Amino acid sequence: MIRSAMLLLEEGTSSGVNLNSLFLVVVGTMLLVFLLRAALGYRKYKESLFPYIYDNYLIDYYYKLNVLQNASISSALKKTIGTHRLVYSNLSDKNGRLVCQILTVLHSKGVLAMAYLSTTGKISGKQTGDWMVKRKDGDQVKTYRIANPAVYLKEYSTHLSQVLDGKEVQYAVALKNECDISDIHISYPVVHYSEISDLISNADCGYGLNETEIEELFVRLGGKK
Repeated sequence: MIRSAMLLLEEGTSSGVNLNSLFLVVVGTMLLVFLLRAALGYRKYKESLFPYIYDNYLIDYYYKLNVLQNASISSALKKTIGTHRLVYSNLSDKNGRLVCQILTVLHSKGVLAMAYLSTTGKISGKQTGDWMVKRKDGDQVKTYRIANPAVYLKEYSTHLSQVLDGKEVQYAVALKNECDISDIHISYPVVHYSEISDLISNADCGYGLNETEIEELFVRLGGKK
């Protein structure tokens, strides 16, 4: 009897150890996959506008986006503008081709809608018509035509006006730091990615939005609670 009890105790202990080991292996594997995926995505993040919006890559951006599936609140912006929500929108042409990406910032002093481009080179353009990009391609300097973000911001403003019941919105265009933006002439501010934080911090539409109003507008623009 005593020997049988001892054997059962040993088996139970062994089973418990095995379960703990299995749990640690599963958790370790999940953590490894998380870190590997994060590492693969870091280069793309580094070259985007996100480092100028979020406090850090791994927790403030990657973890919120891929685990919580909600990167609408930035720890960095919370320090400067307080309560806010971020809405990312993709605009496509009639053929379904992505032509413009827009970040809408809902905050205590109003709303800022900013179109952002990932292209590089010397960019020239006006309020209407396509924009032109010149950049070196090997030994040659080539010229490319791109969609005008100012045109799509105007299109987006119609949608925003309906959602915001006619409230004023500030608009801007942001491009990579490597871009030459001296030949862009539009009615909206044009800034480099490195200036985005200051642009958002200084945005003021002349009216206030409380936390409830920000959340309501966030949902109306397609965000999830």
